[in-house]
Amino acid sequence: MGFIEHGVMIDASVEKVFGLLCDTTRFDRWVFGYAGLLEGPEKLTENAQFRWRMKGHGLTLKPRSKIIEFTAPTGYTEEIRIPGIVRGQMKKMVIAEKRRTRLKWSFEYRLIGGPIGTAIDWAIAHRVIERAIYQSLQQAKATLEAEKRPANAQGIYRRQTAVR
Repeated sequence: MGFIEHGVMIDASVEKVFGLLCDTTRFDRWVFGYAGLLEGPEKLTENAQFRWRMKGHGLTLKPRSKIIEFTAPTGYTEEIRIPGIVRGQMKKMVIAEKRRTRLKWSFEYRLIGGPIGTAIDWAIAHRVIERAIYQSLQQAKATLEAEKRPANAQGIYRRQTAVR
């Protein structure tokens, strides 16, 4: 049994962060390895089920997900199964903190295969899953904060042309 937990602070409202989490049409902007929705709703709700494609490390996987607990706008729990490889529960929490929002994911999983699955988890899988979660959280932060920034704001200083 493996357990991974990561979080990130996002400069956006709770509603915007939760809206991004529930909008399957925008998963391609921030979910690590996401390669398309095979079947499922455009907006996640209670008891929603969906299948999607995930690409990475030369593999194409087809995870099946089901929302088993849904409490808008504070988060939801998703049951994830990749047939023959892994099954687990991903808890996605949205927590308001002063003027920003904390997005926190915790994933409890089990690789199929008994002692061999445990060895594979120890050697490879734990790091791959942890990296995927970390990258997804960082991309969610970048996506939401890019929406907040004005289009012409490239940095703190404006470059001035030379005068002759």
